[in-house]
Amino acid sequence: MITRTKLDWKKVIRFSWKNLSYSFFISLTAYILHVVLEVGHISIPPSVVAILGGALAILLGFKNASSYDRWWEARKIWGGIVNESRTFTRQALTVVDPDHIPEDLMKASYALVHGQIAWVYALRLRLLGIKDRKIWDEQVGVYFEPEDYEFFMSCSNQVTQIGMHQGRAIKELNAREILDIYSYIQIDDTLTRLTDLQGKSERIKGTPLPRPYEYYTRFFLVLFILFFPFGMVDTFMELAWPLLIIPVTMITGWIFYQIYVFGKVHSDPFEGRETDISLLAIARTIEIDLKEIIGEKDIPPPLKEENGVLL
Repeated sequence: MITRTKLDWKKVIRFSWKNLSYSFFISLTAYILHVVLEVGHISIPPSVVAILGGALAILLGFKNASSYDRWWEARKIWGGIVNESRTFTRQALTVVDPDHIPEDLMKASYALVHGQIAWVYALRLRLLGIKDRKIWDEQVGVYFEPEDYEFFMSCSNQVTQIGMHQGRAIKELNAREILDIYSYIQIDDTLTRLTDLQGKSERIKGTPLPRPYEYYTRFFLVLFILFFPFGMVDTFMELAWPLLIIPVTMITGWIFYQIYVFGKVHSDPFEGRETDISLLAIARTIEIDLKEIIGEKDIPPPLKEENGVLL
């Protein structure tokens, strides 16, 4: 998630140079044809450019609104994961009395908390498509017995299997009469809501915006930049500033291109980009909260932004 409030011009140029080069080449061509070679009949009525620009603006506006809805929904989903993780931990620890249950069952309650931390990190890694085993071992594997962890990693959806593991753990506590039936139902409901949030995240990840919005918008943008200088060059010639058609075309094309990029990156909030939801920071917040609750010592510091970006 981008936190800086100023433009990073180095990144602007790095990601926009193709658009700027295309705008420069098209506008330079229009300038040479009209001013240098004086081929004035190669022009387009400004009304055509205006109509195309209006259609492009409408399409960009609709696409960006839909993209932001997806981005904001993703953020609300992960805000829900934060809340439900805290709820699950409270339920797992307050329904048992550490003075009246065996130590192994108290450890089982703490293991539920560790399992929830692992579930959050596993969901993040799955959404981002990270398959590096070393990262999985460091963020997920440390919270489970080796045989359980290896079983999770052998499955196609590790997050679902961890959720099943959590469900079996609370069922065991209920079978040992550590959890009464009402407490068991409450904790199981929390697991159900967490599973629902997992499914919503996977829906956003696996269902992109309709692809025609993408390629039609890109095609209209290319066409608009192509038509713009040929529709406006006569106006600048009347003002005795024909050379201005080049920077004006580049600026106009760049503005429309940036609006297009906003919609493109926000429509997919789980791709590991700077513009994505800050999944690592949210997961770290959950880890800190839950480890503090159970009194652990190896609590990591909150994640800080770097170069105006919070991952």
